[in-house]
Amino acid sequence: MANVNRYVEGRRNVRLINVASGVTVEIGDLMFLDNSDNLRSNGSSSANYYAYPISYLRISGSSLTLNKAEVKARFLGVALDDKSVEYIPSGIFKMSIATTGKFNFDLSPGASVNNGSYFGPSGTTTGSDMFNQKVAKTTNSNLALGYFAEYKVNANSADVWIRTAFGSGGSI
Repeated sequence: MANVNRYVEGRRNVRLINVASGVTVEIGDLMFLDNSDNLRSNGSSSANYYAYPISYLRISGSSLTLNKAEVKARFLGVALDDKSVEYIPSGIFKMSIATTGKFNFDLSPGASVNNGSYFGPSGTTTGSDMFNQKVAKTTNSNLALGYFAEYKVNANSADVWIRTAFGSGGSI
């Protein structure tokens, strides 16, 4: 997905977070903090405390639901920059990530949503891969990354309020 400015309104509570070289980040990506061993590369990675788009989170042998559950505790927010911002000679990039605010995301699958209902990551069950810029309606608070900010019927996109452990208010 191309760089898409998904910000709508509200305080963004921006944090500058390191992203390692070789990682592709686009504006609007949902980001997580790699703060535990075996979160990436099908369970063969070491924690490096860098930010990654959520598509990089793949625990060995895990289902899509288990991968989604891992995102919640590590959810940083939404990338406001692409990777080309502020290169540091060590190969590490500093990215601006919004930890709060209202954003507009595509829904996968499309759904009717209610103001205040939970949303979480979306993905494909065939590869247990999560999408960087799509969300899904959920009733499971263990998978929730925030709340829908509007009521829509048969929607392909919707406004959401994100909630992270790193932003004001904390995670859900």
